[in-house]
Amino acid sequence: MKAKTLTSYQQVAQECIAAFDKVDMRRDEGYCVRSGLFSANLTNFLPQVRESEHESLYTNLLRNLSLEKFDRQLMHLSDVSALEGDLSLINNPKKPFIFCTFHIGSYRLIANALLRKGYQFSTLVRQEIFETKRAEFKEYCTNMHDTFQTPSKVNILNAEDPRVLLQMTRELKAGRSLLVYIDGDTGSGEEHKTVVDFLNQQIKVRKGIPYASYLSGVPILPIVQYRKQNLQNVLRIGKPIAIKKNEGREEFSQRSLRAIYKYFGGYIKKYPDQWEGWTYIHNAMVIRPESNTTTTYNLNRKANYRFNQSRYRIFELESNYLLFDRSAYETFEITADMKHYLSTPVVRNPIKTLGANIFGELLTRSILV
Repeated sequence: MKAKTLTSYQQVAQECIAAFDKVDMRRDEGYCVRSGLFSANLTNFLPQVRESEHESLYTNLLRNLSLEKFDRQLMHLSDVSALEGDLSLINNPKKPFIFCTFHIGSYRLIANALLRKGYQFSTLVRQEIFETKRAEFKEYCTNMHDTFQTPSKVNILNAEDPRVLLQMTRELKAGRSLLVYIDGDTGSGEEHKTVVDFLNQQIKVRKGIPYASYLSGVPILPIVQYRKQNLQNVLRIGKPIAIKKNEGREEFSQRSLRAIYKYFGGYIKKYPDQWEGWTYIHNAMVIRPESNTTTTYNLNRKANYRFNQSRYRIFELESNYLLFDRSAYETFEITADMKHYLSTPVVRNPIKTLGANIFGELLTRSILV
């Protein structure tokens, strides 16, 4: 019966893909900027991915996000998904966990599975979602209850409420679980952050989740979702992260965050076009400062230069031209003449055309090389 249901799901999902592919996403205002930011993040975090693959991966990401929205409407999503790992860990809804996940694959799947199993849990969302999508998620939970008669009660917590750590700890001590999308980097206060390695970079992440685990004694359970090539969703249970004997709060916080980001990083390497976080991970990235060494250029010599395509991109947005620095994530507005000038294969006699000051600025910022 499940095989037949899966086949039906795959057919409908394929129809969604076909409908998506009929739309030319490149015609959308801002497409170049969004795809350029995606490309910059891939370059910095996964430099082993060839740049020639970036645009197709971005299109695949948009396609997968459209499938994720389709999956949200399916009350029986768990029935057509594969559950892998130690499933005994999620078969006792009275034993609380901090279910920790990323926005990868069909990420509503984990909530669907927890509701089906009767978990009492709370989920954290950022302020914007708390205000605009709260009713939608509550309706989803109500529909799940009506469909399966699940006893689950779901609370929605505002991750940016200054009292959220106290609220999380109180709920965990009361026997309720938490569902957190830790890659969203939402929370209150910048002081409770630390730096962890993630893929090829370092990022600043919040310590609220491991703090709540430490204070309540409830372990963290990483769970990842991804989509197979045959379009079937997979929910894989990771290994619990619990406090070790005589381990301090900061030590546990650092160890657990390292383990979490290493775990999910492995899946992002394998399925880079299924992670929504490419659209915002740069906000958490530790930008390495450039060398303070002053370079002296001989501005009087005649030479040919070229636009530094590996570091910079030029975008058109609402009839304005933007120069985007893929290393420092800075944007500069430029004129149409400058855009045309930099777009030529070889930049000839720049000091004569631009003047010493502008030419020196372009050299200093490595815009011309």
